[in-house]
Amino acid sequence: MTAVASSEREMVLSLRGVTKTFGAQRALDSVDLEIAKGEIHAVVGQNGCGKSTLVKLLGGYHGPDAGSDATVAGEPFELGSAAAANQAGLRFVHQDLGLIEDLSVAENFFMASDRGWVKPISKGDERSRAGRALKDFGYDIDPRARVGSLSAAQRTVVAIVRALHGEKPPALLILDEPTASLPGPDAQLLFDALRRLTQAGGSVLFISHHLDEVMELADTVTVLRDGRKVTTVSSRDLSHDRLVELMLGRALTPRTQADVAAAESDSGEEPRLTVRNMHGGGLRGIDLDVRPGEVVGIAGLTGSGRESIAGAIAGQLHLSGTVAIDGRSVRPGDPAASLARGLAYAPAERRRDALLSTATLRENLTIADIRSISRRGRLSRRLERKDAQKWMKVLDVRPPMSERVIDQFSGGNQQKVVLGRLLRTGPKVLVLDEPTQGVDVGAKATIHDLVVGAASAGAAVIVCSSDVEELVQVSTRVLVFRRGRLGAELTGPHLTVERIEEEQLRPADAAPTSGAAAGAPEEGEVSRG
Repeated sequence: MTAVASSEREMVLSLRGVTKTFGAQRALDSVDLEIAKGEIHAVVGQNGCGKSTLVKLLGGYHGPDAGSDATVAGEPFELGSAAAANQAGLRFVHQDLGLIEDLSVAENFFMASDRGWVKPISKGDERSRAGRALKDFGYDIDPRARVGSLSAAQRTVVAIVRALHGEKPPALLILDEPTASLPGPDAQLLFDALRRLTQAGGSVLFISHHLDEVMELADTVTVLRDGRKVTTVSSRDLSHDRLVELMLGRALTPRTQADVAAAESDSGEEPRLTVRNMHGGGLRGIDLDVRPGEVVGIAGLTGSGRESIAGAIAGQLHLSGTVAIDGRSVRPGDPAASLARGLAYAPAERRRDALLSTATLRENLTIADIRSISRRGRLSRRLERKDAQKWMKVLDVRPPMSERVIDQFSGGNQQKVVLGRLLRTGPKVLVLDEPTQGVDVGAKATIHDLVVGAASAGAAVIVCSSDVEELVQVSTRVLVFRRGRLGAELTGPHLTVERIEEEQLRPADAAPTSGAAAGAPEEGEVSRG
């Protein structure tokens, strides 16, 4: 395997010694990177390797540490400046897409235009241009449609086409996980468009967890690990396994038949939670059972379906499939029905989706179940305060101030309150999405104890997490998702950080567990002309 030589190639982007530190953590450490004109250059690495930080530096969201140097087309480039990025012709499609859902497709196109607000706006002209750009790309999406009404795949298409069709072609198109919401055929349309762009002299920085896409599409691959560059190589010199080894920093563990055999619970109990044929939101025919006392971890990279399964089970996402609790079906897309059957759900975005930010800790803690603190149909403030004091001790909330507004507490204490609110209801099923995201070490340990305690009390628990170490610490078994399917089920001696990381990175068509849904149809495609 040979490193890619940069001589005799015209460089669109050159980075030298790029470093970014957040407190005591060095997210990027003296990274060098060169992207040539007409090249698709992939940057890969595990979660936390520095990929997203690199994109945010290029886009101006973060500023670099001293000593970082960059040029675009041979000219000095100011890292950390959004204006400089726009002027240099850098165009971005981030994971969150950057679309305004209450505006139309055409209005979103115009918001990204270089023409500014000082020239007259013709809505008809904007709709015509946006519609034509989408059709040129291969899609028939109404430019008058409100972005919030579009499917996830359609929104991704709009963001990508908007980036490609500005006033002038982009000097460098930067795509961060662009296919996470795209079905396979739509991803191929994107790849064809990217190849056309590079044939015309454009360049692409492509970031993806899907290594099969990287091997198919990229000319050159740079591997990051723990904030440092490991190597830059031609994709022709890479195999999938070798790329995984470079990302992990170790040789792959040989896979045995025992590793791909579904592990059956020996509890002898009937499943408390049953999910069958779950489709949509990146999921492609998921079946799973969780028994009382189990903690089932869900692992998977971005776009694997891990991000959707918790919301789908809890009824927050209206997907196809069936969910049953103790054998009784719950209407899909009906969170109230799920709650009535004993399912409690903590979403990943606690501040946005799980907290009343201007209410007190007491109010946030007790709001899910006020019957136990009511007398004769009226809420008893005395009982509520007494109950809040009890739960603050159980949750180890610090400081234990029930009348303080929840927004004034740390993220760890806020997450404890969210979990405590659910545990107060005595749930039969507990579904947690990224339960320790953004919390400190002490809060994480407390939350893990509470999760294990809920299972010991008889709840069936699902923990969806991008933190592999967390899954190993709390789970009875871990299901690894790949491209919307169950890719592996790990238990016992196979339930290790190393094995989860490897299974996440295996090809999408690698042998699944016997419980995976074989031959499930692709998720519905967006409309194409």
